[in-house]
Amino acid sequence: MQPNLEVISLDQISLQILLFLRSKKHFSVHEISRAIGQPMGEIWNRIVLLEKNKTVEIESDGYRLSKEGSNLLLSLGYNIPKPIDEKKAKRDSDKWNIHPFGSFPEFIYWIITPVTFVTLFFVIYLLNMSGLLHTILAITIYIFIIALLIGYFIMSFRKVPEFENLVIFRLGKCIGKRGPGPILVLPFLDKPQSVDLRVKHQEVPHETCITQDNVQLDVDFVFYWKIQEPIWSITKVTDAEESIRLLATALLRAVIAHFKFNDVLNQRESINDLLKQKIDEISADWGVYVTTMEIREIKPPKEIVDSMHKQVSAEWQRKATVIEADGEAQALRMLNEAATEMDEKTKSLKYYDTLKSLGEGNATKYILPLELTNLAKGLLEKQGKNGTAENSNSDQKQLPDNSSQ
Repeated sequence: MQPNLEVISLDQISLQILLFLRSKKHFSVHEISRAIGQPMGEIWNRIVLLEKNKTVEIESDGYRLSKEGSNLLLSLGYNIPKPIDEKKAKRDSDKWNIHPFGSFPEFIYWIITPVTFVTLFFVIYLLNMSGLLHTILAITIYIFIIALLIGYFIMSFRKVPEFENLVIFRLGKCIGKRGPGPILVLPFLDKPQSVDLRVKHQEVPHETCITQDNVQLDVDFVFYWKIQEPIWSITKVTDAEESIRLLATALLRAVIAHFKFNDVLNQRESINDLLKQKIDEISADWGVYVTTMEIREIKPPKEIVDSMHKQVSAEWQRKATVIEADGEAQALRMLNEAATEMDEKTKSLKYYDTLKSLGEGNATKYILPLELTNLAKGLLEKQGKNGTAENSNSDQKQLPDNSSQ
């Protein structure tokens, strides 16, 4: 299959991956991402494209440049430091990327099997015609051979859905992946294992974590992940789903331990990104990619929750008091401005109306009008002046007449 030169030549990230894989050493997805400075998700997407175009080959521990990939770089004007051994590349290609109907030895196997059954039919027919085999026994053997042949082909044919791949183990050795679509396997020799490539979700409710300032929290989070490389997800890890869950739980505790309590509440996005990055560094070697990591809920201890409620209540009460005081001051200011613009008659009418509203109701009230208090004040002041004058006159009478002496 020839590589799609137009698609890859226009994709700068794919070109950077090919240039990084020019040496014969194989690299993991994490190493490629760190070397070219691209997110792990972008690297996985480009690796899938490069695998389909046969420009990148998968090995047991990573990826390397294929013969088609080296030819592509040469056609684009890039030099290859070390020539690729075509025979070794062909062997590795047959090992990991087998044809949908098998390699050449498998093709011979599919020819030999029907020939063997046809030969048996012919031998039984000759024995029956020569009289060495009874007709009923020959018919029974015919039926048995036909049943074996039908069962053999039924066991050989597999339908792989679009969202799955089959990883083939032949006599215990992994020889590659197949699918989706109709494929053929060797009965009794091949052991296929199905791998779901769809995005899955994993919930971790109420995981206990301790922050940097020794606050114990219950964290509820969820993450979404998918298998990018089916072969690694089976050959490198026992249970990919359980392993990724345990890894996410352990890394969550480690990440939150580097944050203080207030930072955990205010920097969820930073924690999500850091946690996703840490998981991808390890899970990439398993062929697993975490697409999304989200902390849904953080539950502090009851004592801290009560303190937070009191703090929030006090803050809102303070704001309400300030707003109320500002409102009253503004109302008095507006009332004063309005009063300065009134004439005396209007003020008097407003005053009488206020007295009337105060006198309403069934309760007994004693209202002293402002005029009465002003009159009493005036009388007191007048009386005080008269008393002062009389005292001064009496003092003058008691003084001796120094002039007569």
